[in-house]
Amino acid sequence: MTATLLLYRQITPLNRDNHRELKLVTGSGKADFAKQVHYVPLAGAEFYQAARDYPVLFAGGDEAAPVALLGLRKDENLFLENDGQWAAGTYVPAFVRRYPFVLADVQKNNEEFTVCIDDAFSGFSTQEGTALFDTEGKETNYLKGTIEFLNHFLAEMRRTQEFAETLSKLNLLTKRNLRISDDRGRRFLLRDFRIIDEAKLAELDDKTLGELQRKGYLGWIYAHLISIGNAARLPARLREADVSRPAQGEVLLEPAESESTN
Repeated sequence: MTATLLLYRQITPLNRDNHRELKLVTGSGKADFAKQVHYVPLAGAEFYQAARDYPVLFAGGDEAAPVALLGLRKDENLFLENDGQWAAGTYVPAFVRRYPFVLADVQKNNEEFTVCIDDAFSGFSTQEGTALFDTEGKETNYLKGTIEFLNHFLAEMRRTQEFAETLSKLNLLTKRNLRISDDRGRRFLLRDFRIIDEAKLAELDDKTLGELQRKGYLGWIYAHLISIGNAARLPARLREADVSRPAQGEVLLEPAESESTN
C-alpha cells in the first residue's frame, strides 16, 4: 500500500518481518518534514494549548474540520526555524508529533486501522537509532508507546469530528475572509475559512448550551474564538530574508485530509 497525506509522502504498513531491523533516529528535535505546510489538523483537546500560539480555524465546506494556521502563504510554515527546529516556546500539534507514524484505514472501512510509517522519512536507519522491534520481532517499548499515542490521537480526532458535526447541525459555523497587512506593506488574504458565529452562539437555549458544556465543547468553542486574534501576529513571523517569495500572498484553507488515514 502506498498513499499520501499531509506531511506524508509514502505511507507503508509497518511489518515486523520487513522492518525488523528498522530504527528511528530520535533526539534531534528537527521537523523539516513540516517545512511546507501552512496548516495542520487539530484535535479539540489541543485547542487550549494551540490557542496560545495559532489561529484555530475551521477548513472545508459542509465537513469543516479544525486546523492550526501556521503560515500566511501556501506551503510556508512560519513556526519552523532555519535550523529545522519548531519555534521555541510554541505548542507542537499532535499531528506533527506523531510523524513519521500514522494509523491508516487500509481496508477503507473506518474500523480497522493499521500502524504505518512514511517510508520516505530520512530519519529511518538500519544502523543507528531507536529500534522498533527487538531481535525476536516483538514490539519495543518505544513502539508500544508510539502506538498508544496514535490510538489516543485517533480517539480524540473522532471526538473532534463529532464536535464539528455538532457545530454544523447548530448552524454555528460561518464563512469568513480575513485580510492582514504588516508594517512593511505586505498584504495577505485568508479565504474561505470558517469560524464560530458568536451571535448565533448567544442565541442558543439553555438546554443546548448545557449539552455543549456536558460534552466539553463549550470550552473548545471559547478557545477557538480567543485564538482568532493570533492571525494578526503571523506577519511578525515572516522571515526577513525572503526574496524568493512574493511580497503578498493568498491562502485558501482547503479541507484537511480525512483522517481515514489517521
